[in-house]
Parts: sequence; structure tokens; C-alpha cells
Amino acid sequence: MMKDLSWLLDTPVAHRGYHAPGIPENSMAAFCEAIENGFTIELDVHVTKDDILVVFHDDNLVRVTSVDKIIGDCTFAEIRELVLEKTRERIPALSEVLDYVNGRVGLLIEIKQHPRIGSVEGILTQNLDRYSGKFAVASFDPRIVRWFYRNRPSWIRGQIAGGLKGKTLPVLQRFLLKNLVVMLYSRPDFIAYEYRYLNSWIRFIAGVLRTPILVWTVRDPETAALFREMGQNTIFEGFRWRKN
Repeated sequence: MMKDLSWLLDTPVAHRGYHAPGIPENSMAAFCEAIENGFTIELDVHVTKDDILVVFHDDNLVRVTSVDKIIGDCTFAEIRELVLEKTRERIPALSEVLDYVNGRVGLLIEIKQHPRIGSVEGILTQNLDRYSGKFAVASFDPRIVRWFYRNRPSWIRGQIAGGLKGKTLPVLQRFLLKNLVVMLYSRPDFIAYEYRYLNSWIRFIAGVLRTPILVWTVRDPETAALFREMGQNTIFEGFRWRKN
């Protein structure tokens, strides 16, 4: 059975929601803005000490909450006390986001790299097995992508890759991921590739494997328009999208 990726490949994807000054990333307010503007939502998940999936990008809470703690060392109740960027917004549980979005727009859910392959993914499946809206899962870690290939093959799954700056990876692992050799193992339905490093080799590999590419993270309208003209969807942030 062919999977329908049209919603993912055609509609601009708001990175961490349609956030802006006063509307924090990965917040319910940012997701509300994305829904009102008809954008697919990209969001990130981490698991708390008591195995609750929360929507947050970093391992550490400090950048967005000013509290220097690791998410995995905190309970959901402790995290719930914190506010995002000195607003009234708080870190949502994934279950809350799913209830709120309720299929009105698509969701692109990134699973951050972690050592408990299978456990975090299992918690995610408990949330998403009950969800009737359109969604896709994605990760930098090919082991996570492959887990979904083996355990939820009907789900749309993506391999994230790019220049990998700031990621501490062994040389061989970096080479295999950056050049998409890992796709033979992870078996993704799409690639999310860092646009600055997208080259003819990456396009060739994607073409041979018949795997569509989304580009991330575009932060200006001119670049977004360029990729759209080339027929590639963009994951974007930092500007207000001009609709035709």
C-alpha cells in the first residue's frame, strides 16, 4: 500500500510551531498560530523521569526556561512549573498537543537521540496509535528510524541529516549519515536534509532510492521561495510566510 506523503511534501512546515517574539517555540501558542495559518507543525519530543513525553527541543531546559536541568532528570510535574521565555506558556505534554491539534494540520515529530532505543519509541506509539490525524516521525539516529520500520511500518518515517555541525559523532558514523548511506539501514520514506549542505550527490542518492527530500531549517523567505520553485518543501522559522 502506497503511503500518502502529499500533506508533508506540499504544505510548508513550521519549525517548532509558528513561533515569534512573545510566542515561544514548541508552545501551544506557536501550534495555535501554525493551525490558524494552515502550516504543518514540526515539533520535538523528550521523555521525563516518569516516562511522560514532553514537547521540547533541547536536552537541557536552560535556554528556554532559564532553569539548568536535564529533562530526563525531572518529573513532568516539576517541568510543568516552568514557563517558556518568561511568558505564560508552559512545556506541553505530547498528549496535550495531539488533543489540541486533533488532525487540523499535519505533525512532523522528531525523536531526539537517546540511549534507550525502543523504550521512548514505545511510549510514543502509545500516544500515536490512538491519534487519527496525519503525522510522520523522524530522527537523526538511523536506529530510531529503523525501529519504526520494523515496529510501525505503516507510519511515515524520515531520516534527518545534514552538515552535522555541533554533533559529536565518530568519523565513520558522521560520513555514513551525512552522505545518506544509513538509508540502506534505516529505510525512511523521506529525507529531511539541512539545506546549506544539499548537493548533487544527496539529490542523486535520493533519486536512486526514490525518496523525497524536505529541507531544513530555512530562515528567510527568499530561500524558501527558491526551494519551493524547485519543487521541494521547506521546514522554516524566523519569518512570516507570504502566501500567494
